[in-house]
Amino acid sequence: MRYLPTSRLTPGMALGQDIYDGAGRLLLGRHILLTEEQISNLEFLGFPGAYVDDEFSRGIEIQQIVSPEVRRQALKIVYDLFHMDMRKQEPSEAELKLRKTVESVVDDVICNGDIMCNIMDIKSYDDYIYYHSIHVGILSVVVGARLGLPHDELCQLAAAALLHDIGKRFIDHDIVRGGKAHRSEKEQEVYRSHPKIGAEYLRETCRFSADVYEGIMEHHECYNGEGYPLGKKGGEIHLFARIIRIADCYDAKVSAFPAQKSLSPSEALEYVMALGDRWFDPDIVAVFARKVAAYPIGCEVELSNGQHAVVARNFENFPLRPLVRVVETGEMLNMRDDEKARAVTVGRLIVR
Repeated sequence: MRYLPTSRLTPGMALGQDIYDGAGRLLLGRHILLTEEQISNLEFLGFPGAYVDDEFSRGIEIQQIVSPEVRRQALKIVYDLFHMDMRKQEPSEAELKLRKTVESVVDDVICNGDIMCNIMDIKSYDDYIYYHSIHVGILSVVVGARLGLPHDELCQLAAAALLHDIGKRFIDHDIVRGGKAHRSEKEQEVYRSHPKIGAEYLRETCRFSADVYEGIMEHHECYNGEGYPLGKKGGEIHLFARIIRIADCYDAKVSAFPAQKSLSPSEALEYVMALGDRWFDPDIVAVFARKVAAYPIGCEVELSNGQHAVVARNFENFPLRPLVRVVETGEMLNMRDDEKARAVTVGRLIVR
């Protein structure tokens, strides 16, 4: 299995993974042979790429840290929560479903704790906020588990991360999508209210612990005190918020928007690491960098010797030295262990 930008998909290619919309509804099923119309639809919906199965990538499998079914369930519940008013429900059936989904996410992460986050997430422009919520939830739990948080705290962290942007449902859609560079000073002030609005809405409608609300309220605080809405810094910021802050920024950077060019996973990791001790808790950044692959499995990379290769495996303590399959020769090259690979490095990730 390998990842290809939508521009490089061709009719007859076999889809390697199911593709869902932001509500968790199946758009295209794994193993179907793509048609020209389906590829055009993916481009129209803003999907930057997809996984395909072909002869060259046979045997390259992506171990997912959270199962596709749990991801789909999480997408659906987050979508529903963004489109319903829980103040009109007593008790909230949606809250009960969320708690069940949160436990499933945490259980999957714990069971797959030795797996790095290796996937290039497939998401569209229009449904970005739902995919983003899921990705931030999974990344946050992965980091929390590595930090040794107990199961109940991981569930609380997952709830806060999945719902960190719920306040945006109460803000004008154009302001949310506009991007900082396109917002007026007044619009930026409105946008910055979303953590407080979200935390207060959930405090009014749900029965989570105070930690969940604090994680949501403070997820835009910066380690050096430059963030909002409270201007907290360092250890004053709740641990959940310090974790979510990093996952939120990383996923936003690897996501493409009409007005924003996405970074590759390796570029986004460099961005996060460069801001450690300024925006982010440096200790959490160090954990994050060990658990998120700079070069996800199935992606094409350009090597320093000019050859191209597809990543077949990552090694947690050697993130820049993956196992790859060379496109020109078909050979497997272990950049961590092979003597002949010592002088070879990964030049760049090819995702466009």
